[in-house]
Amino acid sequence: MDHHSSHNASDTSPEGNLIALYPMVHELVGDAYFHMLAEHYLTHYAAITPPKLFGDRFGQLLLRHYMSHPELDKLAVLPELARLEWLMHDSEGSDDEYILDTAQLDTVSPEEQPQICFHACPSIRLMYSRWPLFSIWMAHQQGKMDHLSDEGGEEWLCIHQQHEHGKHPVVVETLSEPMAQLLGAILKGYTMGQLSQMDLDLRHYLPLLVRKHWLDYFTLKKT
Repeated sequence: MDHHSSHNASDTSPEGNLIALYPMVHELVGDAYFHMLAEHYLTHYAAITPPKLFGDRFGQLLLRHYMSHPELDKLAVLPELARLEWLMHDSEGSDDEYILDTAQLDTVSPEEQPQICFHACPSIRLMYSRWPLFSIWMAHQQGKMDHLSDEGGEEWLCIHQQHEHGKHPVVVETLSEPMAQLLGAILKGYTMGQLSQMDLDLRHYLPLLVRKHWLDYFTLKKT
């Protein structure tokens, strides 16, 4: 596979749109290989996909492609890398509000505290990977995709918008297992009563989520 890419970033063709969605996959496999994948995708997947979800099944294509070519080890990472890139695209279209008022939490009566339900920011996406996707993302950010390491993997990733200086880039970071468990439970709509039954140090990890501005607001969930 050719790792060199000379694609025009302003290309608005269907293949160009796929490259815009999956720049890391494109850079890893090169123009010619990506063109072959794009042709296959446009022939077999694009017609059955709503326009606003164009490209969402590219990871499925990559998984099928790898399963039919298991001798090509470098293909193994691509399905999960494509999933990361799709989640980044999905996160980009979300609107975070950050209206969590921690002072208001103190006004909740002790009887109602188990009913507190935190709502994660809409841009938050959580994924588990068997591959070192974070290091690939970092290498892509730094323009060093030619120096990828096979080390790492088995990691939880949080994809979210970073709100600084009026800009909202989508970024990726790794999470510890407890942080991922807590964030995952919040994304599922668990109440404080349910969270307190998990084997987690809420006093430590919940304030971390607040400081990271990953929680948008809270409601009281009547049981």
